[in-house]
Amino acid sequence: MGVSKLKIPKACEYCGKAFEARTFNTRFCSEACNNASLRNRKKQALEDERKQQILQENVATIAEIQTRPYISIAEAVVLFGISKDIIRRLIKAGKIPAVNLGQRLTRISRTHIEAMFTAVAIQRKATGTTTCKTPIRAKRMLYNR
Repeated sequence: MGVSKLKIPKACEYCGKAFEARTFNTRFCSEACNNASLRNRKKQALEDERKQQILQENVATIAEIQTRPYISIAEAVVLFGISKDIIRRLIKAGKIPAVNLGQRLTRISRTHIEAMFTAVAIQRKATGTTTCKTPIRAKRMLYNR
């Protein structure tokens, strides 16, 4: 590999620290940053694969859940991809109406929880057209309602 005597000023893609690279292909300031970045990429790939696998396993369940007006907390987790703790916090705060039919039989209105995750129209800068994105699942939106 060609190593030049030139020092090319660059910023590390992992930590953002400035460093002097000896080749044009160098992306990280050290081997530690390179290894950490590789670990993060592998971890993200595994997480994406796991999410796709869960989605494939639950396709029939999701289709069946979408037809019922009241769903359980576990079904809401599968349908919207948010944690049980967040749903319980929203129920406790009174932002989602829920009915407790007995021990471990809490039911929530599917229409109320869908209203919290409405599609948002986003303006495109270049063309000026609007596109409709998938439901926003940001925690800050949940708690600021």
